Amino acid sequence: MEDDVYDLCVVGAGMIGSAVAKYASEWGRVCLVGPEEPKERDVNCKRDIFGCHYDEGRIARCLAHDPVWTQLARISMSRYRQIESDSGIDFYDEVGSLVAGGKDTKYMIDNERVSKEQHLESEILSYETLKTKFPLLNFSDKDHGLYEVKAGHISARNLVSAQIKLANSKGCTYINEIVKNVTQLEEDGNSKMIVITELGKQVVCRKVILATGAFTSFRNLLPVELDVGLCPLTTAMIEVTADDFTNMRNYPAVIYFGKGAGNWKEDYPRSKDGDYSWYMLPPIKYPDEKYYIKLGHLQHATSKRFTSSLEVKEWYCSGGDIQLVNDTVDLFKTVVQGVEPISYHGDSCVITTTPTKRPYIDTIHPQLGVAVGGNAYAAKSSDEIGRIAAVMMMKNEWDSSLKKTDFRIKMKEKRQTDS
Repeated sequence: MEDDVYDLCVVGAGMIGSAVAKYASEWGRVCLVGPEEPKERDVNCKRDIFGCHYDEGRIARCLAHDPVWTQLARISMSRYRQIESDSGIDFYDEVGSLVAGGKDTKYMIDNERVSKEQHLESEILSYETLKTKFPLLNFSDKDHGLYEVKAGHISARNLVSAQIKLANSKGCTYINEIVKNVTQLEEDGNSKMIVITELGKQVVCRKVILATGAFTSFRNLLPVELDVGLCPLTTAMIEVTADDFTNMRNYPAVIYFGKGAGNWKEDYPRSKDGDYSWYMLPPIKYPDEKYYIKLGHLQHATSKRFTSSLEVKEWYCSGGDIQLVNDTVDLFKTVVQGVEPISYHGDSCVITTTPTKRPYIDTIHPQLGVAVGGNAYAAKSSDEIGRIAAVMMMKNEWDSSLKKTDFRIKMKEKRQTDS
């Protein structure tokens, strides 16, 4: 029956998928399909689909070396308070963001250029000002910083909860299941899309969009193979005292790229040019009622890539590289002065990279679209990515001042085999 057919099925209930569902529900009948966060991550469990939004601390900033990401973040962040108000769910803490590194290096020059061109509210901080403003942080005297005022960090968990709540309020149907396959069905001259879950539920719809992140290639979801990389990242979750939380809770989120101070831990992953590249969030209260500082390496510091579903599952359930966790805590002790960890543990995620270094927001054919490829920048920008994707699917329009060509998909090239 026609009443059983959805206008759009959104596959993937993470940060991008929940945003797509919220906006698309304004223009038609929408179904969002994706699993909730598991109670625990166990490599021996049957489930093999996980998400990057199982976290309380993701950096939210407009500043980036690429103006496309700056624009996506700026638009998304401008809506944060309204999303909080409309949903009744808080997720944004505006403590500022600090990009730091060697003065006059390409990385810092690119960030300063984008900040100026995009008219961001930011200020350049000298090494002396960094010491005065953030006395617990230990930088090199060759470093300086770019401090963005209207920035901070978000709870990815709460953002997803807020978006799904708003989608539901607009009539969206949410199915807490994992999708097994997506197919196109021709019947009586009409073409429909069929989405089938692992538990056998069938969703009939006119269109489907995938917001399935690192797991896009590991189900029968697409008739083609997208050119994406699956990059594993390790973070250290460093427990601190309530007093340290009070002293540092208003410190900014930090992104560092440079040679580092002389006493920093030497044995830590570097970029190919020998630069430290890491990010750190100030202390945040987590669901276990403890306070954690999160510190992790950037993707420049690892060449490892996954190619199988089992690798990704094992990584999500592993808590990351144990040696790297230990090294990260040792680095923390040289970067942050006067804060002694109570305990620490590792966490892990997988980011989806694209050769364009921008997300794919595009259609495979008129009834099947994708919004994937966050490149480690999409959490803060997910609301606008979701809106653009929703308009693309529901109205067949490109509704953005950013060029559509910047978000076009690229297919993985088939390898030549010897005959």
